[in-house]
Amino acid sequence: MLEELANDYASYLKLDVSSGFKSVQDVIDNMLTRLEELTSVLLMIKLKNGDCNKVVSDDIYKYRSEVSVLSKKILAINDVIIKLQNNVDIIEKQVEKAEIDFGISKDNKLLSFFKPFLKKSKESVSNPDITITPPIKLQLQSVMENFDCNPPCS
Repeated sequence: MLEELANDYASYLKLDVSSGFKSVQDVIDNMLTRLEELTSVLLMIKLKNGDCNKVVSDDIYKYRSEVSVLSKKILAINDVIIKLQNNVDIIEKQVEKAEIDFGISKDNKLLSFFKPFLKKSKESVSNPDITITPPIKLQLQSVMENFDCNPPCS
C-alpha cells in the first residue's frame, strides 16, 4: 500500500515539461515575428521621414530669400499701417476739436460741417489760440525701397 501511494504521488508530481514549454515557445516565436514586422515598418517610416525631411529642408533653403524679402515687405507694410493709424488719430482729434469750435452737432455730420461755410456772416470766425498741427508726413520712398528690391535685401 505504501508503494502504491508513492507511485500515485510520483505520477501526480510528474510534469510534462515539453508540452508546457511548447506553448511558451510558440508565444515567444509569435512575438518575435511581430517584433520583426514592427521593426521593418518603423525602419520604412524612418527612411520615408528622412526623405521628406530632406525635401522640406531643401524647399526651405530654396525659398529662404523669398521668405526674407516677403518678411521685410510685411514689416514695411506694418510700419505704414502704424503711421497711417497715427495720422488718422491726429486728424480725428483735429476734426473733433474743429466740430467743437464751430459748434457742429454730430447728428448730420456732412450738413452740419458745411453749415458754417454756407451761412453768410459778417464776422469771420477766427480764433488765434487754435493751432492746427499737420500730421506727420509719411515718407513712402523708404517703404518703396523694400518693395523694389527683387534680389534678397540685406
